[in-house]
Amino acid sequence: MSVYGYRARIGYTSPPVVTEVFPYEFYRIVPEGVTLGVTTLAILDVTADEMQQSMQISLRAVREMGKAGMNLAVLGGLPINLTVGVDNVDDLISETEQAAGIPIATSFTSQMHALRELGAKRVAMVNPGAAGNHDFMEKNGFEVVGSQGAGWPLANDWGKVPIDTARTIARNLAETHPNIDTIHFLCPHWATNSVIDELEQELGVNVLTASQAIIWESLRRCGIDDRLPGWGRLLRDH
Repeated sequence: MSVYGYRARIGYTSPPVVTEVFPYEFYRIVPEGVTLGVTTLAILDVTADEMQQSMQISLRAVREMGKAGMNLAVLGGLPINLTVGVDNVDDLISETEQAAGIPIATSFTSQMHALRELGAKRVAMVNPGAAGNHDFMEKNGFEVVGSQGAGWPLANDWGKVPIDTARTIARNLAETHPNIDTIHFLCPHWATNSVIDELEQELGVNVLTASQAIIWESLRRCGIDDRLPGWGRLLRDH
């Protein structure tokens, strides 16, 4: 072992100016020998201007991550990824890989890949703020059966969201929409991962979180195939 990240060094462009939850959950989940390199972006009020500004910071940051020798860089922020248009994300990845010289993933593609891996079809969506618009799901072949927001719209507040919030919303959605096969928690910057296993066993559905999907995609893209129990079916069985 010559460096802490002797198995993989993963770069991540993190949307909130104050990033708290994602690094904490990342290190709870990943195996020893995997490290995280973070550049924070410009998200405070979750506005369109902040999204555009954050995209430009992301593109500069991943070039530096390439120079730093990261094994993979993740462009964080599904809404930021989609500023180029849902049909253009693959081109964004290709162009960014050429510029950075390392493999690139995105929050958006990580979550779409994870949903397909789980066999999701009828999905209930959960946002930390308002319920949100999920047209991108329909364009990727998933039926959005229900949607609910947690009521925490400001990025600086996401670290304050109680863990019970995710649990309560999931139970409400499962009761209201008994035909769902998956509950999908968007945004990796609020407390969701601690309840994945519990909810999957209780409700009998897949539970996917944005951070769980990003971590799964990053590890598998870096050739790390460890099965990680305690964090849902995705990381345990896939």
